[in-house]
This record gives sequence, C-alpha cells and structure tokens, in this order.
Amino acid sequence: MKKKLAVFSGLALGFMPFMAFAQASVCTGVTIGTFQYIICRIGNILSTIIPILIVLGVVYFIWGVVTYVISSDEEAKKTGRDRMIYGIIGLVVIVAMWGLVGIVNNTFGVGVGTGAPVLPTVPF
Repeated sequence: MKKKLAVFSGLALGFMPFMAFAQASVCTGVTIGTFQYIICRIGNILSTIIPILIVLGVVYFIWGVVTYVISSDEEAKKTGRDRMIYGIIGLVVIVAMWGLVGIVNNTFGVGVGTGAPVLPTVPF
C-alpha cells in the first residue's frame, strides 16, 4: 500500500506544473460553447499531451538501452534492442506529426499566440 501511495503521489507531483500551465488559456475572448472554443480547447489539450508523449518515448528508449546493456541473456538483449528501435520509431512519428501540425498552423495563420482560429462565415 505504501508503494502505491508513493507512486501515486510522485505522479501527482510530477503533473503539478501542467496544472499551473492550465491556468493560462489561449482561448481568451472566445465564447464558451462555440465551435471555435472547442477547437481551441482541443489544441490546448494536444499541446499538453505531445510533450508528455515525447518524454514517455525517451523513457522507453532509455529503458531499452539499460535492458540491452545489463543483460547477459541473448533473448533479453533482443528485447532491449527492440525497445530501443520502437522508442526511436515512436519519437520520430511524434516529432514528425508535431512538425506537420506546426507547418499547417503557420500556413493557415493559426498559431498558439493568435487565439482561436478564425473560421469562415457565410455573409448575410
């Protein structure tokens, strides 16, 4: 029970900076309940999740390196090598998608500092 409590409290304390960053929203000036607000909130959530995924990919890669280095069994070395390969592939995919989203944001003029995206409307 103490081990679970220590792990949970460590995770909770590890995510405290994200709660502090959640106080500043980029969605200021957008009416709650509109489509623009929903898109802005999804963007905020993804901006928080992507760095977490990158950290998890790096940890998985390091876990593979440690497994590969300390193991003497050939099967364990193969498992460590596979973890390193999958960690690198995961990092490349995450960073490539993040870069693609950045290119799309810059192309259409939708950035983090610009607030909610301006959606086209039908003139009356």
